Amino acid sequence: GNNAYAKPATALNILRETILGRELFDYAFKEYARRWRFKHPMPADFFRTMEDASGIDLDWFWRGWFYSTDHVDIALTGVYLYTLDTKDPDIEKARERREHDEAPPSLTEERNRDVPKLVDRFPELKDFYNSYDRYAVTAEDRETFEKLLGELETDEQALLKTDLTFYVVELENRGGLVMPVILQITYADGAEEELRIPAEIWRHDPDKALKLLVTDREITSIVLDPHLETADSDLDNNAWPPKPIRTRFELFKDKQEKNPMQRAKDAAGKGSGKR
Repeated sequence: GNNAYAKPATALNILRETILGRELFDYAFKEYARRWRFKHPMPADFFRTMEDASGIDLDWFWRGWFYSTDHVDIALTGVYLYTLDTKDPDIEKARERREHDEAPPSLTEERNRDVPKLVDRFPELKDFYNSYDRYAVTAEDRETFEKLLGELETDEQALLKTDLTFYVVELENRGGLVMPVILQITYADGAEEELRIPAEIWRHDPDKALKLLVTDREITSIVLDPHLETADSDLDNNAWPPKPIRTRFELFKDKQEKNPMQRAKDAAGKGSGKR
């Protein structure tokens, strides 16, 4: 029953709402009804007519929904943030210093913080590395950077000054059935954007795919299939950062069963008229 009715209905609904769009689907479906009225079409006739009338290759869709037992389960498995290395020592070393200062200290550093240092008692033991600052910009660093700029074209120099950030979204097809990827992106300023990526994203690798997002704003969350339109069977892997899995438990009180001796005693009491 599900294979004959529920699954085809779900497939055609996705084809109309998500893949072709209502206008194109309705046109193609009417054309199918016109061509095959008073005849006896087979499924392949429907498939060919829908492709011909819409002008869209849907082989991947028919194969997945009607000629396999695969299901839809696309997982959002990771998001990677990339920023551009400007090569400018004044910028990059300041960033490295900031990241170092913001990193939590190790347990050893915490425990040694108030421990007396031998070099404080004997300053003559200090060497070059006691005063060395690895994040200080040297004249050699600036000369190297100026030499690099001289080797670049004007447009290439402009690329080094971009303030864009690059996010790579990692997707995994766990169910086997490829589908379009719909992403709802939320930015740090509260703005939201919906990105609709066609199923061709799986063309080179049906199991894994990467999507590059270039933006000038910080992304705080990404939700896969926000409108529940692709029949994804597992929604627990559709969000970044991952959301807690919601479930419920019921409170109940165990009822202690009586043993055979207690039941026999109760029966004897009822027989003698005692309560």
